[in-house]
Amino acid sequence: MKSFLTSFQTEIIKIKNSFAVWLIILGAAFIPLFFFLHHIYDWDDYLPKPGENPWNEYFRKGFNGVHFTFLPLLIVLLVSLLLNIEHKSNTWKHIFVLPISKSKIFFSKYLLLVFLIVSFYFLLLIFFFGFAILLGLWKSDFNFFEYSPSYLYNSVQSAITSFVIRSFISTLAIGAIHFWLSFRLKNLFINIAIGLAGVVLAVSMYIPHWESIIYVPYAFPVLMCNYIPDAKNFLSDFQVNSLLYFLIISVLSYFDFTKLFHG
Repeated sequence: MKSFLTSFQTEIIKIKNSFAVWLIILGAAFIPLFFFLHHIYDWDDYLPKPGENPWNEYFRKGFNGVHFTFLPLLIVLLVSLLLNIEHKSNTWKHIFVLPISKSKIFFSKYLLLVFLIVSFYFLLLIFFFGFAILLGLWKSDFNFFEYSPSYLYNSVQSAITSFVIRSFISTLAIGAIHFWLSFRLKNLFINIAIGLAGVVLAVSMYIPHWESIIYVPYAFPVLMCNYIPDAKNFLSDFQVNSLLYFLIISVLSYFDFTKLFHG
């Protein structure tokens, strides 16, 4: 356990001054800031109707901006950058001669990826809440201080934390795919190009509402746009698929990394 924690701490030190950290911070701030500026510019379009919870539309429109192509591309770029550090400095062979098992190296890098994605969501909520408070202070007519934050679509209401957890689950399949590709592909741009092609495919299936889209990993975050929470089950079908892909691909990439990959 101690060697695993040491390995994880080493991974954190590696990315300390890398672009991956700035990608998380700037990526989390981008959509909330854009949404904030749009509220100021067209403030009268965002005033809630009497008795209406303003957080519902605020989060629905804000997270639509996050989920539609932005989030899947950000995950692809983040994973590619994390593993490319080893390719770029040609350090895989040096890592494998250290007295640390490949399993611990694999899981420490995987844990770092999950940690960064969770950090992204944490920062995203801070920016959304922070800008909403500023808007509420600027114009009390927005009524942000009169209601509790929530997410509502098609009369189905959900706590914002439940919505964010579902969103996080929808990203896991893409993370697993590109984690595997990232230690197998030395070329960063090929990895990103595959992700970009996947997102284009997802959007082209999303617009005409293809039913088979629930099986396309790159479409899972996109399907969170105007998401209707399932009133009976916590997870919708595409979120369950994302979890299944994540588990299957993670197991396969683990065996590939520990048995076949030599750097």
